[in-house]
Parts: sequence; structure tokens; C-alpha cells
Amino acid sequence: CGFCTATCPTYVLLGDERDSPRGRIYLIKDMLEGGGPATAAVATHVDRCLSCLSCMTTCPSGVHYMHLVDHARAHIAETYSRPWAERAWRMMLAVVLPRPGLFRLSLRAAHLFRPLARVLPGPLKSMLELLPEKMPAPSTLDRPQVVPAEGQRRKRVALLTGCVQEALVPAINAATVRHLARRGCEVVIAKGAGCCGALTHHLGKESAALASARANVDAWSAEIEGPGLDAIIVNASGCGTVVKDYGFMLRLDPKYAERARLVSERTRDISEFLGQIGPGLGGRAPRLK
Repeated sequence: CGFCTATCPTYVLLGDERDSPRGRIYLIKDMLEGGGPATAAVATHVDRCLSCLSCMTTCPSGVHYMHLVDHARAHIAETYSRPWAERAWRMMLAVVLPRPGLFRLSLRAAHLFRPLARVLPGPLKSMLELLPEKMPAPSTLDRPQVVPAEGQRRKRVALLTGCVQEALVPAINAATVRHLARRGCEVVIAKGAGCCGALTHHLGKESAALASARANVDAWSAEIEGPGLDAIIVNASGCGTVVKDYGFMLRLDPKYAERARLVSERTRDISEFLGQIGPGLGGRAPRLK
């Protein structure tokens, strides 16, 4: 019906049907049914998808576009040979971004090149312009620990500290933990939990994405089967979308399928979780609207 075109940012910007969800679905269908390698044109239009999933909120038929475009990315990664510069760029993203320590080090190095941003190629220029003026100090939440609830414990939750956010804006995780503790939640930073796998998943690197998913499932399953978890909290929407999909991603793995399903069922965005547990600040709540 084309309702999705009205909410797709790439179609609204470019006006090309091939850069709309409907157009991409036709490209993906033709590519997979043809059985051959992906073409440069298909790779270009699939690459432009932001995976914002606005189309899925608009679609009256409930088409699961997310799984279709993820499947297409994996097929493109397997069958399409990208130019060497593009391969190097994507490999750099896949290696550096999921590792907070390495990403933090690369950000510090990038500050040295910031004065050259005007003369660098587009992607590098954009990344340098987005760098904060001053690098934040590493967070105290980047290691396994349990933060106790303030007052009576109402819930026990795990927090995904993530990778890029942990290095770039660690204050978000710190604020999340403080607020959950004030609301009576014991917050666990589970040993072994790390990058959710979204970055490599969207690059079509399925083996790396599934390795990240399995590591997180192992870490959180140990807590679920031990002291127990009421929820797994995610405060980055892209990460939350993928963690909620672990049950689907690992459905064919007999060792992980059931545990991944349980993890996905417990995963909540921070806004979802706070809405579910209701007010809990007592007299400390500010008189604001």
C-alpha cells in the first residue's frame, strides 16, 4: 500500500522507490529468488537503510521488515565483493566500535586529527565533527558489580552497559543506575556481558553478531538461574531492538534457543521498565511537570 514510504527517512530524503521499505523488499525478493550474488545496486540501497524500523510501526499488514533486511545484509556479505576501501572501513567499524577500550583509544587518537576535518573525506569528516570537545573519563560501571537498591529492594535487574555509549557518553549509564537504585532496584553489571551485537549484525557479519549474543545470553542466564533477574534493562534503542530479538536470532541453536528466548522476554527499554514499576521516589520526587 506504500504507507511505509511516508515514515521512511531515506525515501523522504531521496524520493527513490528503491530507498523505501517497499522498494527494498522487492529488491531483496528478486535477489534471493534469483539465487545469484548480490549486485552493487542492491547493496547500495540495502546499505542506506537505517534500521530505524519506522516502517514497521506504520505497516497495517504487520510485515516484519527487520528480519527481511537483516537476512539481505547477511546474503550481501556472503556474495558481494565490495571495493577494498569499503571493506577496510566496514572491518574497522566491526573491530573498533564493539570494544569500548579500543574505541576510547581511537577517539583520543582522532582528537589529534580534528583540525584536519575540513580536508578529509566525507565519512571521516563527519565522525571528527561529532567528537566531544573533551573526552569523558571512563565509567566505574565498565566492570562486573552489583549496585544495591536505596531502601527496600523492589526489583533486581541487569543493565546492558553497551560499547559505543560506554565510551562516548558514560554519563547515560551512570544516570540510569542512579535512578534505578533510587526506585528500589538492585542493578547488576553481569560478568561476561558486553556489546549486544547490533553493530556487526547490521554489517551482515552474522558469526560475530551471534557470538556477542551468545556471550550475553550466558552472562544473563547465570544471573537468571542464580539470584534471579526481574528484567534486563537497555537504555539504547538500537541495542534493545537486537537483544529483544535474541530468541529469533538463536532459535536454531539447540544449546541457546530456550535461554535466548527467556533473555528476550525479560528485556525492557528503560522507559518501558520505569512505566511498569510505577512511582517510587517518595518525598524525593521534585515538584515538576
